[in-house]
Amino acid sequence: MYQLQLLLNIPELFTSQSKIDFYSSMFENLDLSSIPEFPSSSPGRKGYSHHALFRAFIVMKAERFGTISDLLDYLRNNLIIAHLCGFNILKPLPSYWTFRLFINEFSHDYLTSIFQNQVNILKNMGVIFSEFVSMDSTPIKKHIIVYIPPNLPNFSTAIVTYKFLNVYYILV
Repeated sequence: MYQLQLLLNIPELFTSQSKIDFYSSMFENLDLSSIPEFPSSSPGRKGYSHHALFRAFIVMKAERFGTISDLLDYLRNNLIIAHLCGFNILKPLPSYWTFRLFINEFSHDYLTSIFQNQVNILKNMGVIFSEFVSMDSTPIKKHIIVYIPPNLPNFSTAIVTYKFLNVYYILV
C-alpha cells in the first residue's frame, strides 16, 4: 500500500500534470452508469472492469493511438493514467486480447446511452441548450472552391462536382 501512495504522490515523474488533470476531470464527469461494471456473472474470474476498459479507449482516442498495442505501451509507461482509468496498477494490466474482446463485444446501444446521458447532464448544467443541439452522422468531405470565369474556353467539366453561380465545386 505504501508503494501505491508513493507512486500516486509523485506523478510528475511519469506523466505531466496537465494530462493527469485532463483525464481526472474527464473521468469525474463521465457517467458510465449505463454500462455494467463487470461482465455478467459466470463461473470463473471476475474479469476487468468494463468502465476501466472504456476509459482506456477514451485515452486511446484522446492520445490518437491507432492500435491497442500503442495504448497498452502508453498505459504501462504511465501508470497514473492507468490508475485514473480504473485499473489496479499493483496487478497486471489487461492483455491485448482482453481489450480486443471488449471492443468487439461492446454494444453500440451503450455508446448511444452514454452520449444521451452526457448531453442531458450538460443541458441541466446550462452548458448547452437543447434548441441548438443536433446530431449528424454524415461524413464531412473536403471541397475545393474554384472560381472559373464563364468565358474560359475548353474547361474540362469531368472533375467538377457541381456549379452554382459560376463557382465550381470540386469534390476532393
